[in-house]
Amino acid sequence: MPQSVIPGPLAGRLAPIPALRDGFEQFLAACFDTAAVPAATLERCRRLVAALHGADPADCGPALADLPESEAELLARAEVPSGLPRADALALDIARCIPWSHHDLPDAPVLAFRGECGDRATVTLLAALAMFDAVCRMTLVARRLEGA
Repeated sequence: MPQSVIPGPLAGRLAPIPALRDGFEQFLAACFDTAAVPAATLERCRRLVAALHGADPADCGPALADLPESEAELLARAEVPSGLPRADALALDIARCIPWSHHDLPDAPVLAFRGECGDRATVTLLAALAMFDAVCRMTLVARRLEGA
């Protein structure tokens, strides 16, 4: 694995438990399957989830892809860029629900994404979104513990 997908503050908390850290690293890497969902799509979602948490995306893990600066700026304000491919727009519709209303995630965007991209991509997207959310939350807690 060339680059860790665990953010620094969280990696520091996991360092004393190498087996847990390594297993978590492998699990996260499997969730971010860029063969099923393009890295740029996952990166847009990662940045949106971080913004919805009020966090800097850099604090919630490494970038999975480079994005145009204009897109990155919009996503940092939890705004969805216009003119994206349909699959990306659908993925961001789903991502918007994950941090605060995942229990209310409507079927329509998930089914539309599945129709556009297939089952493997849908499972990958949902797993990645859950992990983006969890890693962001854990990182925010780890940062607070650093200051405690």
